[in-house]
Amino acid sequence: MQRCGVNVLFISHVRFVRDAMVLALQGTGANRAFSAFSHETIEAALAELTPSLIVVDASHPEGTALVAAVRAQVPKANVIVLAMCERDEEFLAWADIGISGYLGPDTSADDLLSAVRRVGAGEIACPQRLTALLLNRFADRSTACTTWAGISLLTTREREVAKLLADGMSNKLIARRLNCALPTVKNHVHSILDKWDCRSRGEAAARFRQQVRDDVKPSGGTVVEMRASCVAQMGGATSRNGGMQQRVSAIPGYRAA
Repeated sequence: MQRCGVNVLFISHVRFVRDAMVLALQGTGANRAFSAFSHETIEAALAELTPSLIVVDASHPEGTALVAAVRAQVPKANVIVLAMCERDEEFLAWADIGISGYLGPDTSADDLLSAVRRVGAGEIACPQRLTALLLNRFADRSTACTTWAGISLLTTREREVAKLLADGMSNKLIARRLNCALPTVKNHVHSILDKWDCRSRGEAAARFRQQVRDDVKPSGGTVVEMRASCVAQMGGATSRNGGMQQRVSAIPGYRAA
């Protein structure tokens, strides 16, 4: 089999899934495939290889934090998310941290092979419905200023916690960073969710990141700019296939202005 030239790190909290996925990823022709399930195993894996691609089980309770831990050492690593269901809210939360692929519960071994190769070539692997959802989200933001009170609702400490949530940190890591007790961090997180009317940590993290972006560019930008930003979030700001414009143009329904 022709190898696709990538080192792959698979993250899941289920051992059977990790073992099966490493075998499957090796079958895609990846140079090397390793697995991890915690910050400690992440460190051990990174001592063995530098991944160009992270494949993460979306059901992992600390999935975003572990991806952030890898990217802290390998900033240019691409990310493919394996989701057990296609929930729009979950997809948008992952898209906000920057991913190159999102595969749903009907993903076959051939689909995984195709996604690994496409992402390795600088493309995006995502169902058209979800790509359209993300484009529409950015298009909506381009028509009006954001009026949500956002960060101003939080105390100084809650803002610090919200920022670390947006960085993908777990409660334990936040407690270490802020030098406070774990129950205190949990109380702050619950307060943030309540004030922002969020149903999950991922949604709160996404809102924080959006608030920061809105503070920089409150008008939201043009629809074309938003579409370009969409592609940048999904797969990074650079491309091996000729730059951002080529990747934006490849999205179904896109027309150059």
